[in-house]
Amino acid sequence: MSEPAYSVTRVFGNNAVLGHCGDDTRVLVGRGIGFGRRVGQEIPLDEVQHQYFEIKPTNVRYLDLLNSNDQHTLDVCNEAIDRAADVLGELHPSVYLLLVEHLAFTVQRLREGSLIRNPLIDEIRAAFPDEFMAAEVVVRHIDSHLDVELPPDETAFITLHLNAARTDASVKLPLRQANDLAELVKFAAEKLGHPNTSPTVHGELIWTLARLTKRIQAGAYRGNAAVRLIERDLALETEVASQIIEKILGSTPLPPEVVGEVAHLALFLHGWKQDASYEIEINPANQKGVTR
Repeated sequence: MSEPAYSVTRVFGNNAVLGHCGDDTRVLVGRGIGFGRRVGQEIPLDEVQHQYFEIKPTNVRYLDLLNSNDQHTLDVCNEAIDRAADVLGELHPSVYLLLVEHLAFTVQRLREGSLIRNPLIDEIRAAFPDEFMAAEVVVRHIDSHLDVELPPDETAFITLHLNAARTDASVKLPLRQANDLAELVKFAAEKLGHPNTSPTVHGELIWTLARLTKRIQAGAYRGNAAVRLIERDLALETEVASQIIEKILGSTPLPPEVVGEVAHLALFLHGWKQDASYEIEINPANQKGVTR
């Protein structure tokens, strides 16, 4: 008895196709699985690295896309995802459904004159720098092949999808992480008396807290030989740093192994507060801060 095989119903790109076997219609992903394939051609199971079981009648929007006349847009979006996979490595097969759907409708909205806004673009760039870089590759490919100009805000949305595809998670997870980072930044800035700063000074705080969050979550704590001096001379900054790390860990009191990180962060916050104050001295207009 011969091994079952999938019949190709659509080629998404070099690394993904849509196929059916019996009553199942699935996204099939594998390195080079779509290269040179034709509709109706069979793919043996041993060539399929991953399957995704989400192409159902309930996927109305996606099925409408597949049956639309704008096949060029779909092809370009799928090619763009292949480019992202070249940068990031293996992506969950769902990206060929969820992100392609998102991209196709985004292109449509742009052509209709809609504006795309993402208030968390700075936090997303800092929290997921690798995915943001890959998202820029996606944007460049789409812009150059579809005669559109996706805004940086859209790069941030694509970043969330790519991060989710790397971890087989919902897009809600990286979005929540970006929101958590924004809350930490807001908390620190308000506690230090500078809720509004220029993009440059504000960005320094975002990137520092993004790196700190990754270290804390990975348990990669740094020591600091000047802990006692910093606690004595920078009491406010030490207290704010402790509260920030408590928020990241989601528990109190702080374990003793994080005291070095508290000291490092307190020292940074001390310098950041001085930068923010100096900025206001040389340019009082900066007191109005950043529109977020």
